[in-house]
Amino acid sequence: MSERAEPPMPPLDLRRSVGHEGTAEFENPYGKLTFGDDVPAENYRSVLDFGCGCGRVARQMMLQAEARPERYLGVDLYAPSIRWCRKHLTAWDRNYRFARMNAHNPKFNPRGRQAPIPTREQFSLVNAHSVFTHILERDVRFYFDECRRALEPGGVLRATWFLFDKAEAPMMHDYQHALYISLDDPTHAVIYDREFVRDLYRSAGLSIFRVHPPALRGFQWIVYGRLGPGEDVAFPRDEAPTGRKPPPR
Repeated sequence: MSERAEPPMPPLDLRRSVGHEGTAEFENPYGKLTFGDDVPAENYRSVLDFGCGCGRVARQMMLQAEARPERYLGVDLYAPSIRWCRKHLTAWDRNYRFARMNAHNPKFNPRGRQAPIPTREQFSLVNAHSVFTHILERDVRFYFDECRRALEPGGVLRATWFLFDKAEAPMMHDYQHALYISLDDPTHAVIYDREFVRDLYRSAGLSIFRVHPPALRGFQWIVYGRLGPGEDVAFPRDEAPTGRKPPPR
């Protein structure tokens, strides 16, 4: 690790690509565990950051006072972010590696395709923040299974979702589980039926042990699953205040 007190901060253009103009989301001023008590300290030992962007979570974990990962791999489809992370964050701490995956996205990687996570390693923690909220239904099970493949026994998957209750959408067929907000780019926001998401975890052998409702009504739910047997917790009600937070254009 470098002798510098803090790792480099991503430039403004890369922060904007993940929806953060400021730097607060990249900081960890008190050295706390990045996900607090939601993830046991021992699960930070090895981390796969699926959709790492320009290193927001990586930088927070580098600043943890305890349980800093012994092994971290960040993967993302946006080439400029991966190049920056390799040049600046890996140079700061060699335990942090970054790899590009050639997955398709209309804005960030239009020539990509359905692509596996570029590693056969297993990890004690897989983080997928703002990933499944932008993956089409035809691809979601493939990428969810990729996250499951990358988990070691007892490993934790932390993922965010936009959720709705399909029972309140009687016009949908049994095989339809997602809503979209943009005809031009359906990946702009993908909203999944809550029971469909619960079944994804169950069929992959993941028990849902913690769920956080959105801080803004209808926005991102945080769902924690552990690979192994366990009783699923209930999804709480979304009683957050209303507001707006559209994704980057």
